[in-house]
Amino acid sequence: MISLILVLITLSFGRKCYYYELYQSESLVDTVDSAFECIEEPTISKDNKKLVINRLKRNLESYVYKDILKNPPTQTGTYYYNKVDIDKEIDKINMDEGSLYEFYSQIQNLFISAKDPLLSFAILQKDEISIRNYIAYFYYFLPFNIMIDKEKHMYLIPKYYYKDTKIDVPTEIENNKNNYVKSINGDDPFELIRNFGIAFSSFKSPHAQFTNSKSSTLDNSFTQGNLVLLPLSKEYLRIPLTIKWENGESVDVHYSILKLPTPTLHDMVQDKNLLKTKEIDLDTDDIKSEYGDLNNNIYCKVSINNINTLVIKRFNVFNDMQVLKKCVELFDSNEYPIQVILPENDGGSEGLGIWIQKLLAPNYDADLISSARESDNTKGIITQEGLEEYVDPKTCIKRVLGNVKTKEMASCLRTAGEYLPSAIRKLWPYLPNGIKEWYCTKKLKEWYTKPNTIKYGSVKHVITQPSRLIAEPPLHQMKLMKNPRKPTEIVVYTDSFCYSACSIMTKGLKEWGGAIIVGFSGDPNGKDEEFEVGQSPSIRMKELFEEENTDSDPLRFSFNCSFLETFRHNYNYDESIPREFLTDVVDERVNIYQFDKTEEAISEFEEETKKIIEKYQTKCNPKNKRLVKIDNKCDKEINKEHGHGGYECGDKGEWSTKCVLAYCDSGYKFDYNSNQCIEDECVFPPSLNSGMPIMTVNLVMIIIGIITLIL
Repeated sequence: MISLILVLITLSFGRKCYYYELYQSESLVDTVDSAFECIEEPTISKDNKKLVINRLKRNLESYVYKDILKNPPTQTGTYYYNKVDIDKEIDKINMDEGSLYEFYSQIQNLFISAKDPLLSFAILQKDEISIRNYIAYFYYFLPFNIMIDKEKHMYLIPKYYYKDTKIDVPTEIENNKNNYVKSINGDDPFELIRNFGIAFSSFKSPHAQFTNSKSSTLDNSFTQGNLVLLPLSKEYLRIPLTIKWENGESVDVHYSILKLPTPTLHDMVQDKNLLKTKEIDLDTDDIKSEYGDLNNNIYCKVSINNINTLVIKRFNVFNDMQVLKKCVELFDSNEYPIQVILPENDGGSEGLGIWIQKLLAPNYDADLISSARESDNTKGIITQEGLEEYVDPKTCIKRVLGNVKTKEMASCLRTAGEYLPSAIRKLWPYLPNGIKEWYCTKKLKEWYTKPNTIKYGSVKHVITQPSRLIAEPPLHQMKLMKNPRKPTEIVVYTDSFCYSACSIMTKGLKEWGGAIIVGFSGDPNGKDEEFEVGQSPSIRMKELFEEENTDSDPLRFSFNCSFLETFRHNYNYDESIPREFLTDVVDERVNIYQFDKTEEAISEFEEETKKIIEKYQTKCNPKNKRLVKIDNKCDKEINKEHGHGGYECGDKGEWSTKCVLAYCDSGYKFDYNSNQCIEDECVFPPSLNSGMPIMTVNLVMIIIGIITLIL
């Protein structure tokens, strides 16, 4: 310990930052100006700036929306997507040796402007003390959290602790915690939250931006945050807030900076042990009334109000599968409606998100239709990591880019005639094996080597041919519910902050009409038609890298981005706009503006769920024709092979007497465009007719020539 202190004292000579003088064992609260003497002091060399930018440029070649952002498709709602030319903007970053924080902020601000929460860059904390990554331990905060009541009034709740550090709360905030705020800096207090979201949130939807900005749990909100996640400028954090309440009282409040202790390796290990998921007793044959814990990722219960509740804060496969299995058993023990609450859900395992969609709506296609941006970097990632779960959507053959494996070749040899023109398809079985294997090798890789090009004005979006992600149960542990509910018996609550795996689920449910989607939280005075069910329904990639040739400890960086875009279920596989740029709006909205992890909060949602379920007995959302009131009386009237029907929502918001196709039998997919049930290629794989007579050698050679020409 003594040697460690001597090293830090030596490093501190010539520095203004007093944090460097000795090992910091306790949290410290400081002013913005004083803390920024430390935050702005570390520098980064020109060479390492160049290294970082070059690595980012290389990885951005795999950012699937990089081209679309230059000219996004016209928005059908009342707001528009930002136009961002990342290539041009990244070249504007100052490359001279200088402040690390300034350099880092420029990159973060560029990525935030893209409004994609999966596009991110971060300096990582390390297991050893490093002066150069001190930024990771600095947090900004205000001495209050924000609460909004059902009358759409804002209240400031005193924040006595932040990160387990005691905070001095101004007397005026303590005295006025039960009075609503009239203005902040002379304006509507909600306008300040909106503007913060527009400037600093990575979401497209105004409601998601508001939820993000208002949060009292996230670390990139208006009232609190980590400067690694959101590197606000010193100038912004200096701005005082003049708060005025309904009773005329007022106070000036300033941001403060919290510096957490710099951990040793021992401290980091201890912290990680403390953060382990709480173990839950699931070893019982009896069906209990609840499973999980409200402080964990997944929690469920059945209430005395005869409502099943599933709360999902994050889709984490390994920690939550056992809880989820018990939740399925719990819901199967009764026939009550199901409510799903997604409070500030930041995604996680895409596979788990897909599978929970399948649990709730087993009659609908939960598989993903995806493409990647064509580039050398993308090719390298796919070659190295593979796409084991992705198949050709027309043949169900696994996607290949590297060496063709025996199993993949065998599958292709069995079905590859489907690629050929119909006039010569029946001749496939009579070609020599060598020719067929050569042909298969070409065709198996063509999904990548012959990309599709979509134009957005003058901008070209060059992507791989679409692939299908098969929705397999995570870890093969999950089973579907034995007693699935009808879509009008499931209410899913989203605060629009729901992104990644979360939005894959909510957008899937909305596309198919698999549940009633309801908005909570968000902007109290925002437009309902802008309340999206979720954001960034994409598959992400991640890379880690370090500085080079530095005298001090090298910084470690992480980069994330949307790697695979997803499309709506058009079984011609010719969609031109990814779901990232298509709005899916909630069916209903409730005046609930926070979820505080209490039984009282769940009861509040239950009351709303009972009203909504009752409403949807007779009424519906006329803007959502995909949500159907399923009734087996319609099966005969629709007269669709393998199809089942229900009543369509009328234009006046009441269920009509018109029967429509609602879903298809297992093994068949509902083709909404043709209004038919079609065979699932992976259940009924294409096969070749082997009943043709033997062809002559000359005819075979002619066919080989034709195949060569069409390639």
